[in-house]
Amino acid sequence: MRGRNWKRITMIARLSVARDRSGHNWLVRLFQLIIVLAALASPSTAAAADYFARRFDVVASVAESGDLHVRERIVFDFQSGTFKQVWREIPTARTDGIDIVEALMDGVRFTPGDGPGHIAVSGDNQIRVEWRFQPIGVSAHTFELHYIARGVVYRDGDRDVLRWRLLPTEHRYPIDQAVATIVTPAGTIEPPHLESRRVKSSTIGPHRDGLQVVASGVDRNGWVLADLRFAAGTIVTAMPEWQQRHQHAMALAPRWRLAGAGVFAAGLLLLLSLRQGYSAPSMEFGVLSATSPPEPLPAALAAVLAAKGRGSSYSAIATLLDLADRGVLRIAELPRTLGVRTYEISQVPGSHQLDTHEAEAIQIAFGGRGDPVTFSRARGRLARAGRRFSAAVNADLAARGFIDPDRKRARDRLGLASTVALITGAMGSVAAAPFIPRFDAWPFLVPLGLVAAGLVGVVIAASMTPLSDEGLVNTGRWRGFKRHLKMIAENKDDPAPASLDARWIVYGIALGLAYQFSRFLKRHRGLAPDWFRAPANDDGAAFAAFIGSHAVSSGAASGGGGGAAAGGGGSGAG
Repeated sequence: MRGRNWKRITMIARLSVARDRSGHNWLVRLFQLIIVLAALASPSTAAAADYFARRFDVVASVAESGDLHVRERIVFDFQSGTFKQVWREIPTARTDGIDIVEALMDGVRFTPGDGPGHIAVSGDNQIRVEWRFQPIGVSAHTFELHYIARGVVYRDGDRDVLRWRLLPTEHRYPIDQAVATIVTPAGTIEPPHLESRRVKSSTIGPHRDGLQVVASGVDRNGWVLADLRFAAGTIVTAMPEWQQRHQHAMALAPRWRLAGAGVFAAGLLLLLSLRQGYSAPSMEFGVLSATSPPEPLPAALAAVLAAKGRGSSYSAIATLLDLADRGVLRIAELPRTLGVRTYEISQVPGSHQLDTHEAEAIQIAFGGRGDPVTFSRARGRLARAGRRFSAAVNADLAARGFIDPDRKRARDRLGLASTVALITGAMGSVAAAPFIPRFDAWPFLVPLGLVAAGLVGVVIAASMTPLSDEGLVNTGRWRGFKRHLKMIAENKDDPAPASLDARWIVYGIALGLAYQFSRFLKRHRGLAPDWFRAPANDDGAAFAAFIGSHAVSSGAASGGGGGAAAGGGGSGAG
């Protein structure tokens, strides 16, 4: 088990709702109960292991080369359950590597291999060692690990510094007492400093071979860190390799920052050049007062205009409701199954005058067939074919003169370029990862500059409207009507209105007021439209539940520690 040709090792443990819109949550509760009962019946849960460490002793000897020879000895008390492995993980950060020398269990040396009586070594950034043994129950056992942490002592100005975490930073078991002896070839020139977390008490004092740390009451994930400083040249005559790499990377950091800034500037200039040809509106178009629909537009077009040309997640669903209101479709509640409401949408036979996006919505929702479908399935199909539906909506807006072709081309061009910049930057981050060992994280500044330029481009593209001046005038009017509808839906003081045009409800959903109208219709149940077929004994609650469960959901679819130090890692058993 000796020598650098050995694979590195370590010791970490691997111990191994919603209610529906109508208020029905008992199905969820029943499902949760079944899961809990199944979990209680599983062998792994029934045989949950419990254990703690009586002691965790460490002897860390500092070599004049700056290496640290570490011997760890841990006594586990297995109190319940069955155990067949113990592990230890040691990070390689701020070291020149970890060499495993020896691993023992109850004084018996374990050799590398598979199966009980052997250890398995794996990992790169964290070296993991697993002791594998025959399953054992309630008992106490001692595990020992001897390894060498290369190049741990480093140079800091006129000091040689040793910062080492004496205990694993990740462990799910408490430790009654830990005693660490640090053997040094020379005395420190500054008082030794101790840092700890989740430790009841910890002290550091002189020892015949150097220093001794005693910690008691170490809770789960508790650790102790020793910081020792010696006169420069006492321990090491040259910086360890990892520190040399770090200083080399820091020396090149200004170049990486400059490269990142250059990529950002170049990317931003390129994106801004793509904005050329965009003619901004000649004047501001604010919200205009409107107490009735500005014009008899299809609901999806009204939604896009109110959003200043941006797509609306409610447009597709509002189109289906719009067509139902015009007698093209029928929507009905089906008999409940286990108390859950289900709705069906079907086509009305005959010839109907439809816009392009309306015909596209029917084609998508019904899958190109004429059979009735559940409303949830139709909604899912429209969500998956969102691009196709949006293209049809834009075509109808352009046909009515609401879209300026030059503005739309400029916005689409900038939006596409910004997306490409973001994707390229993300791929560049993956390409920069192999350079981390040599240059630290500085190479990430180059793709980050491209990502930053892409984000700026996305923001600029979002501020560009594809609408014509005529379309922007309509934007103000529809926003004014939306404000009027919101006041109606949220007003709780006035008496119930005698009637409300069902088309206004459709417009309200298209304009993003589905939640408000769902609550409004629960208060005023007699306002359900004729095109919605409810059960015979329904008092108007079915339509309110429909708006709440389907129209609303369509919108949703679319401890401290010290500074850097070596050591730590994890430990456990299972």
